[in-house]
Amino acid sequence: MIFYCESRIFSGQERMFLTAACALSLDTKCILIVNRMNASAIEFSKKNGNFSEINLLDNFDQRFSSLLVWFRWNRISSLSLFLKKNRLQHSTICVSQGRIESGNVGVIAGKLARLNVISYIPMVHSHVEMGSGKFSGVMKGLLCSILYKLPDSFITISNEVAIELRGNCKAEIKVVENFAQQRDLEHIKEPPALLDDKEYYKLILPGRLLNKQKGQLDLVKALKIVSEKTSQKIVCYIVGDGPDKDLINTEIYKLCLNQNIFMLGNRSDLLSIMYECDLVVLPSIFEGVPLVLLEAAILGKDIIASDIIGFKEYLSGNDVFSPSNPDSLADKIISKLQKPTIRAVYSKSLQYLISRNEKLFTDDFRKALSALSSGLFIEENK
Repeated sequence: MIFYCESRIFSGQERMFLTAACALSLDTKCILIVNRMNASAIEFSKKNGNFSEINLLDNFDQRFSSLLVWFRWNRISSLSLFLKKNRLQHSTICVSQGRIESGNVGVIAGKLARLNVISYIPMVHSHVEMGSGKFSGVMKGLLCSILYKLPDSFITISNEVAIELRGNCKAEIKVVENFAQQRDLEHIKEPPALLDDKEYYKLILPGRLLNKQKGQLDLVKALKIVSEKTSQKIVCYIVGDGPDKDLINTEIYKLCLNQNIFMLGNRSDLLSIMYECDLVVLPSIFEGVPLVLLEAAILGKDIIASDIIGFKEYLSGNDVFSPSNPDSLADKIISKLQKPTIRAVYSKSLQYLISRNEKLFTDDFRKALSALSSGLFIEENK
């Protein structure tokens, strides 16, 4: 089995994918192809896996990948030749696709090498959802519709995402649900401002600083509305790093909220900070099933989230708000302030998710790979 991961970041999608790949590599001959810029992914794979080869993929600009992938033929051809040389031992390639635009160098190379191509994809989205204009969103959608037809099969992370995926392709789809590690809380060596002040109601938004997906600006704008409608002392922590750090910080200062909203960057003690907060806010515009939702639920936290696939099947209707709508988010926060004893209701699906562990996840992933390989996966390992 060959695993392909071209992402430069090591977020929840990559962690799930490489957890499965590492588990398989411990008792099966596997090759990993990974972006050389993703140091965390490489370290994780070496520590937890036993790959016969780890090949480092040169980094490239992944913007406009739905279009530019068709012009990356030197890269695709080189990878295809490598796959052909290994085809007798490895007839299947599993490609990590955080979005359908990503990972397509691996998908196309795999198709050219006549391998069985399996896509591991956590979400389906439209470019209008992502903030594209009507015309550009339609054009990007047409380009992406072709990309959904390339893999021979898919592994995704929930039944709801699978339903969306079936609207874009006719390939076989298997669902392997996520898991989150049950981790001990660590001591907070440098507590963020006001964390210990009992007079403040504390909110936290963890996640990559990518506003078009995670919706951090919606929360900033909502908190301005909340501050004008209530006298409650509020503090908010935005935890994470990413390309929109300056954009979010500028909006915080523009709305004079720099004494109430603090950007903490990446924190190894995120779970400990989250545990001390009153409310976890997840205002994503599109999403799979983020690990932070599972981590917050494991801690038993009060949670509100946008009413999208990825959240709405895991929380009650009282705990979701309209996506891309600061007014709706502000109203939900105010309702929590007014009734602090009424906490989020976890659905049975979420309760099941937080009961899952790494072994269940890797076992399910292995079964999905075997089924989608049509017996080839079994033959490879005889």
